[in-house]
Amino acid sequence: MESVYVRELEYYSKDYLYKLLGNNEKVLNNLLKKDIVRYDDNSYQFNYVGIIIVDEYRINCYPKYIKSEDNIENDFKQILQVIKKYNRFRDNFDYENDELENISFNLLSMMLFFIEDYYENGVYSKIQNILETNGNGEINWDRTINDNFAIIQNNKPYYTELQTRYKINDLFDYFRLLHEFIITQCSKKLEDAGLLELFDLTPVEISEKALDDFGEIEFILNRLEKELNVEFNTHKQKLLKSMHAYLSEKNSFTNENYLTLYGTSTYHVIWEEMCCRVLGDKLDKKLNDLKMPVTSSSSKKLIDIIKRPKWVLNNGGSINADKTFIPDLITFYNDEFIILDAKYYDIKFNENQLKGQPGLESITKQYLYELAYKDFIDYYGFVGVKNGFLFPTDNLEIGNKGYVELEILSNLGLENIQVIMLPAGEMNQLYLDNKKMSIGRLNL
Repeated sequence: MESVYVRELEYYSKDYLYKLLGNNEKVLNNLLKKDIVRYDDNSYQFNYVGIIIVDEYRINCYPKYIKSEDNIENDFKQILQVIKKYNRFRDNFDYENDELENISFNLLSMMLFFIEDYYENGVYSKIQNILETNGNGEINWDRTINDNFAIIQNNKPYYTELQTRYKINDLFDYFRLLHEFIITQCSKKLEDAGLLELFDLTPVEISEKALDDFGEIEFILNRLEKELNVEFNTHKQKLLKSMHAYLSEKNSFTNENYLTLYGTSTYHVIWEEMCCRVLGDKLDKKLNDLKMPVTSSSSKKLIDIIKRPKWVLNNGGSINADKTFIPDLITFYNDEFIILDAKYYDIKFNENQLKGQPGLESITKQYLYELAYKDFIDYYGFVGVKNGFLFPTDNLEIGNKGYVELEILSNLGLENIQVIMLPAGEMNQLYLDNKKMSIGRLNL
């Protein structure tokens, strides 16, 4: 399978895109419909970060902040690990209580699930309880007493035969063998697509069977449905449902218009999540759990401090709105109140030109976050406020590029918004390793 790299939101010609898609108009329309590809001025953009597999092409879409492909393979592997970890936090593959007909998910994600679950939990197991007479297993006293006569001596019962039990793992169970076949097939398909190495996985070859060995597809699906009715272990139910979905026609590899996708068209959400975790967001923390200049006994969360809009009616009544504006990230450093907003923008600026910057609404909201917390900041004794936008960069060092100012708000005494460039590679690794970055490194 041929592998090509494309940059998120880079402009590509129609001829180049059609080559990647095998001149398949239906696939292109599907990508346009899902907003994975956008059309603009006779050119096309990939609004996507991740993998798209079409026919014999594997299209690797890397984030727009990466400017060079010199180390693209390692950079892209790290990005895939970030997407995988984010998906685990959000776990859109958890459907233990869903009905079979409601299950629909991405085939590549499913194959990765089978391999990774095998590494963690092994294959589907069916434990059989075996009863025997005078065996070496545990004595089943209920069966022994009920099924045998006792010899009484000195008022004590003695049994000439003991009913014993032991458990065995049935290595030839139908569903175990089917699971082994699916794992092996997924491993081969991922290897053929060059994806095992990309996801740092090793091949798994534990079955030599073919699908035909298990019967017609309708027979297999019917057996899986019957097994689901008698299996109540949560993990085993998930495996059975996964096998059913994998083998059903809606996830067939033979569909010529089927798209295999792994990634996201909303990478900005992952960037926001990453900044919050790495820089220690406190919005969801209770005030009495926070270390502030003045200790609080309140169990209210920091996120609840910002008041909601109130609609006051002429008849004297009033109604509070359900929602209000919420900052991306609030934290503290050296008794300063830090307000940060993760911006997934490919910003370009020099002395004479500015491109790709946040709009006026983003700038205004960032000032208003400080204004919304002003009474709180004063009451709890914070010595100052810092405000900033966080942009990803493929540079290796943190860069403070200056600030953005809106005079009608800065004249109220509000802090200007600093422009911070964060090294995305380091942020990715800290996120993957569950580690923090000190706010002091931002040079606010």
